[in-house]
Amino acid sequence: PSAMAFKPTHARTADGERNAKKGKHSSYTTSQTSFSRPAGRRVQAPAPIVDRREDATIAFIKAHADRKDKLLVSSERPHLRVRADAMRSLTVPLSQDGPERKISGVVLDAYLELLRRRQGAEHDKNARRVLLLGVEEQDWLEYLGSLARTDERLTDQDAADVAATAARYLQSDMVFFLVNHREHFFVAVLNFAKAEYQVLDSGNYARYNGLRFYEEALSKIRDGVRRCMEEVGRAHVAGWRVRLEPGLPEQNDESSCGLFALKWMELWDGEELARSFSMDDVHAFRKKLAEELVFSELNEMQDVKEQIESKMT
Repeated sequence: PSAMAFKPTHARTADGERNAKKGKHSSYTTSQTSFSRPAGRRVQAPAPIVDRREDATIAFIKAHADRKDKLLVSSERPHLRVRADAMRSLTVPLSQDGPERKISGVVLDAYLELLRRRQGAEHDKNARRVLLLGVEEQDWLEYLGSLARTDERLTDQDAADVAATAARYLQSDMVFFLVNHREHFFVAVLNFAKAEYQVLDSGNYARYNGLRFYEEALSKIRDGVRRCMEEVGRAHVAGWRVRLEPGLPEQNDESSCGLFALKWMELWDGEELARSFSMDDVHAFRKKLAEELVFSELNEMQDVKEQIESKMT
Protein backbone atom coordinates (compact mmCIF):
# COMPACT_ATOMS: atom_id res chain seq x y z
CA PRO A 1 0.00 0.00 0.00
CA SER A 2 1.08 3.57 -0.64
CA ALA A 3 2.50 5.62 2.20
CA MET A 4 0.22 8.26 3.71
CA ALA A 5 1.16 11.84 2.80
CA PHE A 6 1.17 14.40 5.60
CA LYS A 7 -0.14 17.88 4.98
CA PRO A 8 1.89 20.85 6.22
CA THR A 9 -0.16 23.01 8.53
CA HIS A 10 1.32 26.32 7.35
CA ALA A 11 1.36 27.37 11.01
CA ARG A 12 4.49 28.71 12.62
CA THR A 13 5.80 27.71 16.01
CA ALA A 14 6.99 30.13 18.67
CA ASP A 15 10.48 29.73 17.28
CA GLY A 16 9.41 31.11 13.93
CA GLU A 17 9.67 27.78 12.11
CA ARG A 18 6.76 26.27 10.24
CA ASN A 19 5.02 23.26 11.70
CA ALA A 20 5.02 21.16 8.55
CA LYS A 21 6.00 17.86 10.12
CA LYS A 22 8.85 19.80 11.77
CA GLY A 23 9.24 22.01 8.68
CA LYS A 24 12.07 19.89 7.26
CA HIS A 25 13.13 22.50 4.72
CA SER A 26 13.24 25.45 7.12
CA SER A 27 16.32 24.36 9.02
CA TYR A 28 19.09 23.25 7.40
CA THR A 29 19.60 26.57 7.14
CA THR A 30 33.83 49.51 5.59
CA SER A 31 35.34 51.38 3.80
CA GLN A 32 37.27 53.74 6.03
CA THR A 33 38.82 56.95 4.80
CA SER A 34 41.43 59.22 6.30
CA PHE A 35 42.11 62.93 6.13
CA SER A 36 45.07 65.17 6.94
CA ARG A 37 45.25 67.74 9.67
CA PRO A 38 47.57 70.73 9.48
CA ALA A 39 50.11 69.02 11.72
CA GLY A 40 50.38 66.16 9.24
CA ARG A 41 48.84 63.49 11.49
CA ARG A 42 46.60 60.98 9.70
CA VAL A 43 43.50 59.87 11.54
CA GLN A 44 40.59 57.66 10.55
CA ALA A 45 37.25 59.24 9.80
CA PRO A 46 34.33 57.77 11.73
CA ALA A 47 32.74 54.76 10.07
CA PRO A 48 29.36 55.50 8.46
CA ILE A 49 26.34 55.06 10.76
CA VAL A 50 25.01 52.06 8.83
CA ASP A 51 28.39 50.27 8.96
CA ARG A 52 28.62 50.86 12.71
CA ARG A 53 25.09 49.57 13.18
CA GLU A 54 25.88 46.45 11.14
CA ASP A 55 28.91 45.75 13.34
CA ALA A 56 26.93 46.38 16.51
CA THR A 57 24.11 44.09 15.32
CA ILE A 58 26.52 41.24 14.61
CA ALA A 59 28.17 41.72 18.03
CA PHE A 60 24.76 41.67 19.74
CA ILE A 61 23.69 38.48 17.95
CA LYS A 62 27.01 36.85 18.81
CA ALA A 63 26.58 37.75 22.48
CA HIS A 64 23.18 36.01 22.57
CA ALA A 65 23.82 33.32 19.95
CA ASP A 66 23.17 30.35 22.26
CA ARG A 67 19.85 31.66 23.55
CA LYS A 68 16.75 30.04 22.11
CA ASP A 69 14.62 32.32 24.26
CA LYS A 70 16.07 35.61 22.98
CA LEU A 71 13.68 37.05 20.41
CA LEU A 72 15.37 39.47 18.00
CA VAL A 73 12.76 39.90 15.27
CA SER A 74 9.04 39.80 15.94
CA SER A 75 6.03 40.87 13.89
CA GLU A 76 2.34 40.06 14.06
CA ARG A 77 1.48 41.08 10.48
CA PRO A 78 3.17 39.33 8.82
CA HIS A 79 3.72 36.76 11.55
CA LEU A 80 7.48 36.49 12.08
CA ARG A 81 9.56 35.16 14.95
CA VAL A 82 13.34 35.00 14.64
CA ARG A 83 15.41 34.16 17.71
CA ALA A 84 19.07 34.74 18.41
CA ASP A 85 20.13 31.13 17.87
CA ALA A 86 18.54 31.15 14.38
CA MET A 87 20.71 34.14 13.44
CA ARG A 88 23.95 32.74 14.84
CA SER A 89 25.09 31.59 11.38
CA LEU A 90 25.32 35.25 10.31
CA THR A 91 28.12 35.80 12.85
CA VAL A 92 30.34 32.84 11.91
CA PRO A 93 33.52 34.07 10.14
CA LEU A 94 34.58 32.84 6.71
CA SER A 95 37.59 31.16 8.32
CA GLN A 96 35.08 28.70 9.85
CA ASP A 97 33.29 27.99 6.57
CA GLY A 98 30.95 25.02 6.80
CA PRO A 99 27.47 23.97 7.93
CA GLU A 100 27.42 26.40 10.87
CA ARG A 101 27.53 29.35 8.42
CA LYS A 102 24.51 28.17 6.40
CA ILE A 103 21.48 30.42 6.72
CA SER A 104 18.32 28.75 8.05
CA GLY A 105 14.98 28.79 6.30
CA VAL A 106 13.57 30.87 9.18
CA VAL A 107 16.00 33.73 8.43
CA LEU A 108 15.52 33.40 4.67
CA ASP A 109 11.73 33.55 4.98
CA ALA A 110 11.99 36.63 7.21
CA TYR A 111 14.17 38.44 4.69
CA LEU A 112 11.83 37.44 1.86
CA GLU A 113 9.15 39.44 3.65
CA LEU A 114 11.41 42.50 3.41
CA LEU A 115 11.84 41.87 -0.31
CA ARG A 116 8.06 41.59 -0.78
CA ARG A 117 7.53 44.89 0.99
CA ARG A 118 10.25 46.56 -1.05
CA GLN A 119 8.74 45.11 -4.19
CA GLY A 120 5.35 46.56 -3.29
CA ALA A 121 6.79 49.98 -2.50
CA GLU A 122 8.75 50.12 -5.75
CA HIS A 123 6.02 48.66 -7.95
CA ASP A 124 6.16 49.78 -11.56
CA LYS A 125 2.95 49.24 -13.53
CA ASN A 126 5.07 48.13 -16.50
CA ALA A 127 7.18 45.71 -14.46
CA ARG A 128 6.59 41.99 -14.47
CA ARG A 129 4.42 40.67 -11.67
CA VAL A 130 6.42 38.35 -9.44
CA LEU A 131 5.46 36.11 -6.53
CA LEU A 132 8.24 35.34 -4.02
CA LEU A 133 7.67 32.14 -2.04
CA GLY A 134 9.66 30.67 0.85
CA VAL A 135 10.39 27.08 1.82
CA GLU A 136 6.93 26.68 3.35
CA GLU A 137 5.58 26.59 -0.20
CA GLN A 138 7.97 23.74 -0.98
CA ASP A 139 6.47 21.75 1.92
CA TRP A 140 2.95 22.42 0.61
CA LEU A 141 3.71 21.47 -3.00
CA GLU A 142 5.61 18.35 -2.00
CA TYR A 143 2.62 17.34 0.11
CA LEU A 144 0.39 17.78 -2.95
CA GLY A 145 2.97 15.97 -5.09
CA SER A 146 2.86 13.02 -2.71
CA LEU A 147 -0.92 12.93 -2.98
CA ALA A 148 -0.64 12.91 -6.77
CA ARG A 149 1.54 9.82 -6.60
CA THR A 150 -0.65 7.95 -4.12
CA ASP A 151 -3.94 8.92 -5.80
CA GLU A 152 -5.36 10.11 -2.50
CA ARG A 153 -8.47 12.25 -2.82
CA LEU A 154 -8.29 15.84 -1.66
CA THR A 155 -10.35 16.93 1.31
CA ASP A 156 -12.70 19.86 0.76
CA GLN A 157 -10.24 22.16 2.55
CA ASP A 158 -7.31 20.88 0.48
CA ALA A 159 -9.31 21.41 -2.71
CA ALA A 160 -10.02 25.01 -1.69
CA ASP A 161 -6.33 25.57 -0.87
CA VAL A 162 -5.29 24.09 -4.23
CA ALA A 163 -7.63 26.42 -6.11
CA ALA A 164 -6.33 29.41 -4.13
CA THR A 165 -2.73 28.41 -4.88
CA ALA A 166 -3.42 28.17 -8.61
CA ALA A 167 -5.13 31.58 -8.57
CA ARG A 168 -2.12 33.18 -6.86
CA TYR A 169 0.27 31.69 -9.40
CA LEU A 170 -1.79 32.79 -12.37
CA GLN A 171 -1.91 36.37 -11.14
CA SER A 172 1.88 36.51 -11.60
CA ASP A 173 4.23 36.50 -14.58
CA MET A 174 6.88 34.66 -12.57
CA VAL A 175 6.64 32.53 -9.43
CA PHE A 176 9.89 32.20 -7.46
CA PHE A 177 10.31 29.07 -5.33
CA LEU A 178 13.02 28.87 -2.68
CA VAL A 179 14.11 25.23 -2.83
CA ASN A 180 16.10 23.31 -0.21
CA HIS A 181 17.51 20.03 -1.54
CA ARG A 182 20.19 18.01 0.22
CA GLU A 183 20.95 20.98 2.48
CA HIS A 184 21.51 23.24 -0.53
CA PHE A 185 19.32 26.24 -1.39
CA PHE A 186 18.58 27.36 -4.94
CA VAL A 187 15.72 29.13 -6.71
CA ALA A 188 13.32 27.75 -9.30
CA VAL A 189 11.28 30.25 -11.30
CA LEU A 190 8.01 29.24 -12.90
CA ASN A 191 8.17 31.60 -15.88
CA PHE A 192 4.78 31.76 -17.62
CA ALA A 193 6.02 33.89 -20.53
CA LYS A 194 8.76 31.39 -21.38
CA ALA A 195 6.76 28.29 -20.42
CA GLU A 196 9.62 26.80 -18.41
CA TYR A 197 11.11 26.33 -14.97
CA GLN A 198 14.27 28.43 -14.74
CA VAL A 199 16.86 27.23 -12.23
CA LEU A 200 19.03 29.88 -10.60
CA ASP A 201 21.86 28.34 -8.61
CA SER A 202 25.26 29.35 -7.25
CA GLY A 203 26.45 25.76 -6.91
CA ASN A 204 26.06 24.65 -10.54
CA TYR A 205 25.59 20.97 -9.78
CA ALA A 206 24.87 20.42 -13.47
CA ARG A 207 28.59 20.66 -14.16
CA TYR A 208 29.01 17.17 -12.71
CA ASN A 209 25.50 15.70 -12.78
CA GLY A 210 23.71 17.39 -15.66
CA LEU A 211 20.18 18.41 -14.70
CA ARG A 212 19.67 15.28 -12.58
CA PHE A 213 20.16 17.12 -9.26
CA TYR A 214 17.55 19.76 -10.12
CA GLU A 215 15.05 17.37 -11.67
CA GLU A 216 15.20 15.28 -8.52
CA ALA A 217 14.79 18.36 -6.32
CA LEU A 218 11.82 19.64 -8.33
CA SER A 219 10.05 16.34 -8.98
CA LYS A 220 7.42 16.53 -6.22
CA ILE A 221 7.23 20.32 -6.47
CA ARG A 222 6.30 20.05 -10.14
CA ASP A 223 3.76 17.34 -9.28
CA GLY A 224 2.27 19.73 -6.74
CA VAL A 225 2.11 22.54 -9.30
CA ARG A 226 0.44 20.18 -11.74
CA ARG A 227 -2.17 19.25 -9.13
CA CYS A 228 -2.95 22.95 -8.66
CA MET A 229 -3.03 23.76 -12.36
CA GLU A 230 -5.32 20.84 -13.15
CA GLU A 231 -7.97 22.55 -11.05
CA VAL A 232 -7.96 25.54 -13.42
CA GLY A 233 -7.49 23.70 -16.70
CA ARG A 234 -3.75 24.37 -17.04
CA ALA A 235 -2.38 20.84 -16.56
CA HIS A 236 0.08 21.33 -19.46
CA VAL A 237 2.27 23.39 -17.12
CA ALA A 238 3.47 20.08 -15.66
CA GLY A 239 5.28 19.34 -18.91
CA TRP A 240 7.30 22.54 -19.02
CA ARG A 241 11.02 21.94 -19.21
CA VAL A 242 13.60 22.62 -16.50
CA ARG A 243 16.41 24.90 -17.69
CA LEU A 244 19.52 25.88 -15.74
CA GLU A 245 20.35 29.53 -16.37
CA PRO A 246 24.01 29.81 -17.43
CA GLY A 247 26.56 32.47 -16.58
CA LEU A 248 25.34 33.36 -13.10
CA PRO A 249 27.76 34.22 -10.25
CA GLU A 250 28.97 31.13 -8.40
CA GLN A 251 29.85 30.67 -4.76
CA ASN A 252 33.39 29.70 -3.79
CA ASP A 253 32.53 28.70 -0.24
CA GLU A 254 30.35 25.99 1.29
CA SER A 255 27.83 28.14 3.09
CA SER A 256 26.43 31.02 1.02
CA CYS A 257 23.82 29.25 -1.11
CA GLY A 258 20.94 30.80 0.84
CA LEU A 259 22.35 34.31 0.43
CA PHE A 260 22.72 33.78 -3.32
CA ALA A 261 19.11 32.55 -3.42
CA LEU A 262 17.94 35.84 -1.91
CA LYS A 263 19.97 37.72 -4.51
CA TRP A 264 18.33 35.73 -7.33
CA MET A 265 14.90 36.58 -5.95
CA GLU A 266 15.76 40.25 -5.70
CA LEU A 267 17.47 40.71 -9.05
CA TRP A 268 16.24 38.17 -11.64
CA ASP A 269 13.89 39.69 -14.25
CA GLY A 270 13.19 36.55 -16.24
CA GLU A 271 15.99 37.19 -18.72
CA GLU A 272 18.97 38.34 -16.69
CA LEU A 273 20.07 39.88 -13.41
CA ALA A 274 19.12 43.53 -12.96
CA ARG A 275 22.70 44.05 -11.81
CA SER A 276 25.68 41.78 -11.32
CA PHE A 277 27.31 41.00 -7.99
CA SER A 278 30.40 39.23 -6.70
CA MET A 279 31.31 36.82 -3.94
CA ASP A 280 32.63 39.78 -1.95
CA ASP A 281 29.20 41.40 -2.24
CA VAL A 282 27.63 38.24 -0.83
CA HIS A 283 30.02 38.21 2.13
CA ALA A 284 29.09 41.84 2.84
CA PHE A 285 25.40 40.98 2.44
CA ARG A 286 25.65 38.46 5.30
CA LYS A 287 26.30 41.27 7.78
CA LYS A 288 23.90 43.68 6.10
CA LEU A 289 21.09 41.11 6.21
CA ALA A 290 21.31 40.89 9.99
CA GLU A 291 21.10 44.67 10.39
CA GLU A 292 18.22 45.00 7.89
CA LEU A 293 16.14 42.34 9.66
CA VAL A 294 16.61 43.74 13.13
CA PHE A 295 16.12 47.40 12.17
CA SER A 296 13.32 46.88 9.65
CA GLU A 297 10.06 48.72 10.24
CA LEU A 298 8.19 45.44 10.59
CA ASN A 299 10.32 44.39 13.61
CA GLU A 300 8.42 45.31 16.75
CA MET A 301 11.35 44.57 19.10
CA GLN A 302 12.18 48.20 19.89
CA ASP A 303 14.14 47.26 23.00
CA VAL A 304 16.51 45.15 20.89
CA LYS A 305 17.08 48.06 18.51
CA GLU A 306 17.78 50.39 21.42
CA GLN A 307 20.19 47.97 23.08
CA ILE A 308 22.16 47.60 19.86
CA GLU A 309 22.28 51.33 19.19
CA SER A 310 23.52 51.96 22.73
CA LYS A 311 26.58 49.81 21.93
CA MET A 312 27.49 51.67 18.75
CA THR A 313 30.90 53.35 18.89
